[in-house]
Amino acid sequence: MPLPDFHVSDPFTLGVELELQVVNPPGYDLSQDSSRLIDAVKSQVKAGEVKHDITESMLEIATGVCKDINQVANQFSAMQQIILQAASEHHVQICGGGTHPFQKWQRQEISKDERYSRTLEMFGYLMQQATVFGQHVHVGCPNGDDAIYLLHGLSRFVPHFIALGAASPYMQRTDTRFASSRLNIFSSFPDNGPMPWVSNWQEFEGLFRRLSYTSMIESIKDLHWDIRPSPRFGTVEVRVMDTPLTLSHAINMTGFIQAIAHWLLAERPFKHQERDYLLYKFNRFQACRFGLDGLITDVHTGEQRRIADDIERMLEKVAPWADKLNAGSAITELGYFVKRGKSEAQLMRDFVADGGSLIGLVQKHTEIWAAS
Repeated sequence: MPLPDFHVSDPFTLGVELELQVVNPPGYDLSQDSSRLIDAVKSQVKAGEVKHDITESMLEIATGVCKDINQVANQFSAMQQIILQAASEHHVQICGGGTHPFQKWQRQEISKDERYSRTLEMFGYLMQQATVFGQHVHVGCPNGDDAIYLLHGLSRFVPHFIALGAASPYMQRTDTRFASSRLNIFSSFPDNGPMPWVSNWQEFEGLFRRLSYTSMIESIKDLHWDIRPSPRFGTVEVRVMDTPLTLSHAINMTGFIQAIAHWLLAERPFKHQERDYLLYKFNRFQACRFGLDGLITDVHTGEQRRIADDIERMLEKVAPWADKLNAGSAITELGYFVKRGKSEAQLMRDFVADGGSLIGLVQKHTEIWAAS
């Protein structure tokens, strides 16, 4: 399938996706019947979409095109109320978090979808292991060259996004010692990590053409890079965050990404080069492993900074751009979040350290989601 032309989008418009856990009380393991819930609610949603994801324990909610985080919040809030009502009627519950702490991947059933079936045939058990839950943020761009510039610019802040969204310390009943263990699941896939280097949209078209020769991809959807261009939507899509425990944190993360995007395209502060990615995976690892306490290393100067400290610096830098986009509240709230010094991953560990069980942890997450 050829790469579609890059759709012209209004700059900095948003589309946000959240992959949610469907769980069965009282044991709070993952459900294997999200299809019934999705069928019950999808016709009631007037703005945005509720749909399947890879396995039958996952439910994805996605906004339509939004101009700012207030529209994102309104659409998600409306969807949330519809889903919670239907979930109650179907005797299931909903929560966020990047991983379920004790589900067994062997039990996961792939959703009935032609693309997922083809991917299962290619990747086997890796598809079942990919029962993890993330937040994706699309940012609108007017053309392909701007999209490539924005992608490289946002890639500099992948550790910041991971650390702010880290919410997956537990997996298979084990404390992984990672703040975000979710991204490790994708390490066996051939398209894991950053997009291969290109400097403009014409070079990206050539890259896609060469990748399509492998017969492993049919569309851009088959490429799961940390950040990818989405020409059909005219966006750049950031894909590295765990699904937060609350809608409010997801919305604040969205506002931060939008503000950085505005600053990047307005100021053009970087002259991107392939060497920028030399330490990309090392800095990404630090964020996954240590969250806000991780260290990032500047590839050009060798300077090291704590991720939390650099986030505070960036929040201050992009605050004026956030105000232009009605996202100032997101910057303020994330500032409080970083100063508190505890990610959602650490709060989960604190709950267990205080005597809570993993079942109790999931139950608590359903209560947090319903109240957010």
